[in-house]
Amino acid sequence: MRSPAALALSLCALVLLAVVGCKGKGDGAATAGSSVFRYNESEGLNTLDPAQAGRRASIWATQQIFEGLIELDAALTPQPLLASRWDVSDSGRTYTFHLRPGVRFHDDPAFPGGKGRVLVARDVKASFERVLTPSVKSTGSWVFTGKIVGADAFYSGSAGDVAGFEAPDDSTFRLRLVRPFPPILSLLSMPYGFVVPTEVAQKAGPDFARHPVGTGPFRFASWRDGVSLKLERNPDYWAKAADGSRLPTLDGVEVTFQGDERAAFLEFQRGTYHMIDPLSEEFVEQVIGPDGKLTAAYADYTLVNQPYLNTEYYGFFLGQGAPASTTPLSTNRKLRQALNYAVDRKRIVTYVLHGLGTPGVYGPVPPGLPGFDSTLVGYSYDPAKAKALLAEAGYPGGRGLPELTLQIDQKRGSIAEAVQAMLREVGVRVTIQKVQFGQHLSMVKDGKVPFWGTSWIADYPDAENYLACFTTSNFSPDRGPNTTHFSSRQVDQLYEQALVTTDPAERRAVYAEAQRLILDEAPWLILYYDRIARLLRPEVHGLVTNAQDQLVLKTVSLGPPLAR
Repeated sequence: MRSPAALALSLCALVLLAVVGCKGKGDGAATAGSSVFRYNESEGLNTLDPAQAGRRASIWATQQIFEGLIELDAALTPQPLLASRWDVSDSGRTYTFHLRPGVRFHDDPAFPGGKGRVLVARDVKASFERVLTPSVKSTGSWVFTGKIVGADAFYSGSAGDVAGFEAPDDSTFRLRLVRPFPPILSLLSMPYGFVVPTEVAQKAGPDFARHPVGTGPFRFASWRDGVSLKLERNPDYWAKAADGSRLPTLDGVEVTFQGDERAAFLEFQRGTYHMIDPLSEEFVEQVIGPDGKLTAAYADYTLVNQPYLNTEYYGFFLGQGAPASTTPLSTNRKLRQALNYAVDRKRIVTYVLHGLGTPGVYGPVPPGLPGFDSTLVGYSYDPAKAKALLAEAGYPGGRGLPELTLQIDQKRGSIAEAVQAMLREVGVRVTIQKVQFGQHLSMVKDGKVPFWGTSWIADYPDAENYLACFTTSNFSPDRGPNTTHFSSRQVDQLYEQALVTTDPAERRAVYAEAQRLILDEAPWLILYYDRIARLLRPEVHGLVTNAQDQLVLKTVSLGPPLAR
């Protein structure tokens, strides 16, 4: 699971910006004489192979180069893309996709004459099987294993192909499930569902990650490590705009890899970049006023501020026989509940996040996800109740409770300090321990940390993706994402029931009941639900996103600012 770039604090950055000044409309360097959209990725880029695209940088880049059978719209509803339509069998186990005619791959020397050929159903089958091929080292084999007929046998090397991937003719692809799995369409919208040309991928081998060929609106031009990625307009792109004009509108896309977020923001101010995302907390007060609106210096800019499928939380280890089982947090439910009631999430969102979040007072499933239940009652700020539960837990006023250690990664300090102060108010002492992100994540997965901070970003927009974090069959590190080792027979049964329930309303009701049971046991202290905070320059038009934080550039144009 990829981790978000967490919000960072830096008072010295604010001083620096105050000295440099805010240029408002900038000097226009980003758009003068060109229609190349530019943005920065501070964390760099590790691959352009969709089979390995698990981080935001690679997901955004591959979304411009490749396409899948379906895409998600602004409401996260699956829509036709390379498939013009699909049919679902009455059993809910067979999906038949009818491919869009005339879609061509980008030109490449691997094709006869170097001219990109027409996409056919065999490419879809081969692309999905490629994700399941161990030598490809895909991070997405889980999308198909356990779900598609024959996927596990192919993955283990005991079958020559996947029986559940069928290409009966050039324009028809059929997918057969082991059992109904309603989220399958959403999974296919991920990069692991993107289609690659068989002969190009085979010829390039591992080098395909650096020289990608797809059907998308932009084609690969160059990639210089630590410097930039350049994409150019695909002149043969199949899609058209609503007015009938050809897409994409842009001449190209350029991504730089400036690791200093402060320097990148200054370049954005000057006009070097068209977009800054995420908007780090150190710049929020400059950009957004106390009323939640853009400040005067940025009045002509556009702030994309909407729900993002990311739940930020503190986790408690509930398992036994592991290094993290040595504190009362593992066995004392009332203690975990007391900590939940002691945290003022609204204060954190208002004063630490400057409104760029939603208080975590519901269940694990965040707002913006279809089926989010706003009637679900989680934990609100109630210090009196926190103190009463502490007494019931055997620690009146915190007496007798050993000092707790909260482990976080290097970028989560401001929120941790706020929580530390709030817990101190009810008598709970907490020490904050900061660890590098990679080591932190490894320790959490291995059951070495009793109390930690992290987040869960939805791989695909279905509540199942969150409930999977609480099933007994998904214990980390070997079996899945359940890092708390929470276990409930009732939750397991509800989870299995939801997987075979095809009616959306019924599935939502099942998931809501499972979340109520989870909240009662309090394996998580949910802090807040994240929001996208994407700032666009005035000359950017037509950029849309959704709660999955996708970057769709094929409809973007650059031009004079519109009247406000």
